[in-house]
Amino acid sequence: MKRSLSTVLFVAYLPFMIGVLIPGPPPGAAPFSPIRMQKDTIGYATRPDQVEALVRLVDSLDAARYASNAASFPLMTKGPMIGAICPHDDYLYAGRGYVHVMREVRAPRVILFGVSHTARRRGIQDKLIFDDFSAWKSAYGNCPVSSMREEIVAALPAGLVLMNDTIHSEEHSLEGFVPILQHYLPKVEIVPILVTRMNGGNFDMAADALAVAISSIMKARGWRLGKDVAILISADCVHYGDEEWGGRNYAPFGAGEDGYEKGVAQDREVIRSSLAGALSRERIGIFRDRVENSDFQQPYKITWCGVYSIPLGLSVLDRLAERGGGKAPEGFMLVYGTSLRPRSLPLAHTGLGVTAIATLRHWVGYTAIGYW
Repeated sequence: MKRSLSTVLFVAYLPFMIGVLIPGPPPGAAPFSPIRMQKDTIGYATRPDQVEALVRLVDSLDAARYASNAASFPLMTKGPMIGAICPHDDYLYAGRGYVHVMREVRAPRVILFGVSHTARRRGIQDKLIFDDFSAWKSAYGNCPVSSMREEIVAALPAGLVLMNDTIHSEEHSLEGFVPILQHYLPKVEIVPILVTRMNGGNFDMAADALAVAISSIMKARGWRLGKDVAILISADCVHYGDEEWGGRNYAPFGAGEDGYEKGVAQDREVIRSSLAGALSRERIGIFRDRVENSDFQQPYKITWCGVYSIPLGLSVLDRLAERGGGKAPEGFMLVYGTSLRPRSLPLAHTGLGVTAIATLRHWVGYTAIGYW
């Protein structure tokens, strides 16, 4: 069959027309990937054997702690953990905290509240930052992002939501969770959310809106907190010292042994007074008053990088429990340590490394707190 001249010309120019109407990436730009690639390949696992070595080691070192925790906090044996605060630093420093948390997760869908380390530098506040990836690359392969994400985003006020793959790709505060979650739950799905500073009444608005969105999805499907959906909050404790903090001095008690002891005591007091025990809006407020400075440019009274992720994540957890008709969640400190003590985990032979020094002039605190 013969083609008309107009048809021939249309076919000939079709690639050019598509290129004009739908521009491709600029020269030299990386092609778009639906998979969120791993940012840190030094501090976190890139292979299953590294995860398995970490879990085996922590199990052997902390078996007595596991038993002691269960004996001291009987709620651990009466139902699944519904949420947790978990560290996000290098596995060699913070690995105990990861394992203590992830071994208690039972839900196949996990909503992750992360720290956005670059939001302030970018001038971003009053936003929940979501990604648009279909999956996150991990040591065990790709971890799917749950379809809950789209439903949550659709239910939130448009001004609260920022969809930004670049910010998620550059952020390390959630990626360390994924391989260890997959170790225990190979079919786990995630909903990653990065939390920015919420100014004034925007904090309660954001917590209320998120809790309503998540609880509505759960109610429609008959899902239960802990059994079907869990909340994990990314946060490291105090960042302490006067060396290699970008020229800043984070040593209010001095950079020596006495300063270390006082910094650790301060962390433990924050945990005891606001994070462990029965969760409530009042106790979340105590955490904010103790840790957060009401200044966008100088956000810390105490340099916890969970200054925003902890209160918002816990507020959502508290509201979800309330909307589900349950009692207030109760928190228990599963473990506490620092990048100095106990010493870093002896896993360098697996290829795992660290991305920062650990000295009396530069150290970080870590806690794992579970909620039941």
